[in-house]
Amino acid sequence: MPVQKNSLNPYLEVVTGSIIYGTIGVFLDKIQGMSTGSVLFSRLFFGLCIIFIYLLFNRGLGQLKPHKKKRYLLLLGLLNAITGICYFSSIRYSGVSVAVLLLYTAPVYVSLFAPSVLGEHRNSNSFLPLLLATAGVLLIARPGEILGHSGPEFQKGLLFGLLSGLSFGVNIITIRYLRNDYSGISQTFWLTGISLLFMLPSALSTPIAVFVKNLDILLLFGLTITFAAVIYLRGISGIRAQTGSILALVEPVSGIFFDVTVLKNPLYISTFLGCLFILTAAYVISRRDGLGLK
Repeated sequence: MPVQKNSLNPYLEVVTGSIIYGTIGVFLDKIQGMSTGSVLFSRLFFGLCIIFIYLLFNRGLGQLKPHKKKRYLLLLGLLNAITGICYFSSIRYSGVSVAVLLLYTAPVYVSLFAPSVLGEHRNSNSFLPLLLATAGVLLIARPGEILGHSGPEFQKGLLFGLLSGLSFGVNIITIRYLRNDYSGISQTFWLTGISLLFMLPSALSTPIAVFVKNLDILLLFGLTITFAAVIYLRGISGIRAQTGSILALVEPVSGIFFDVTVLKNPLYISTFLGCLFILTAAYVISRRDGLGLK
């Protein structure tokens, strides 16, 4: 997707999508009696329907035809399914703060592998914003609390979180790789549809009555997160992968905000300081690349 030089729109789209993604913990808290896989299936199903209807009314179904790099569309769907199931599981086992910390180890993987995989220039000035962002996420997640928990459930959450971070990092690189062949909404459609197939067994094992009980929340969940996915993918396809991975760190700030205001979990000074670090990193990286976007 072409982006005008010096345009701030891709940055705003990535940040906005990341803020909306921060509501995931709230939705999971409201859904009762469903496995992580069935919740993810429902979110993906409603999301796919919404994308299809949108494209139908806007006569955009033609852009969904796969033409190049079909294997990478399959990879994108698989990575999305892995990221979703691991992230949702991490939230349920270890809480929002720990889950977002581990999910957002993704920039480390992107910074390490994106230059060699995508041929992007390795910018030496990326160190400061990456350091700020990483420090911010560590402050938000309150690592001292992590060290104080050693139960098996919490350890499951840590493992799922680490896997979500790795798969999310590879996902960002794949999205960037496909940017010239598929639009943001086209990538969203295919990754959603393919992920849906992977989640089908979990959905089939869930009683219909449980789906009906949670139908209103699931529908709203699908609508909200699909909208976030579309604008996030559209934005990240127009900027460097390393830049997008750091801007997306706004999501932990959003997640903690909703965790405190909606779920009524306590706010710590480390959380506030972490938000400042992450927002500063996002500002620095967008200003730097906004002046010379390739």
